[in-house]
Amino acid sequence: MSAPFRFTVPLLPPSVNHYKGVRKNGGFYRKREAVAFVDAVCVLSRKTMVSGNFYTVEIFFFLGPSKRNLSSNDLDNFQKVGIDALVRAGVIKTDGRILDLHLHKRFVAGDREERTEYFVTGRQIDEKEILAAGDNGPVEHEASTSNQRSITRRAAQV
Repeated sequence: MSAPFRFTVPLLPPSVNHYKGVRKNGGFYRKREAVAFVDAVCVLSRKTMVSGNFYTVEIFFFLGPSKRNLSSNDLDNFQKVGIDALVRAGVIKTDGRILDLHLHKRFVAGDREERTEYFVTGRQIDEKEILAAGDNGPVEHEASTSNQRSITRRAAQV
């Protein structure tokens, strides 16, 4: 496993509940806020493609005071747009190849400090290995544990 590709977007993704609008004549469109977030991911990731056929993705969402008490700020509401943006930017080939997904919500002192931080690691794994692992747990359990310790250290530094 290589070192994670890290980049920061000075925005929060819109909630999945506010990601798309309905057209009058049918169909959907991505709302302006979602387009802006995806565009920011494309620019700030420099469209860097992470190598590997599977991925570990870790995302930190830093929320300002105006978003602390809103029930719509569930982690699962943020992650859809956040992951779709990685695919659109070409950082990962498809979100169907994410083996491990770690989401974190943190709070910052001011709304101007809101941001989304990505850590994306590519892994080259033989698909037979994954199928053989079945329900026996993670393929790289020890690496995951040491990775979790380093992630905790990174979060403490932020």
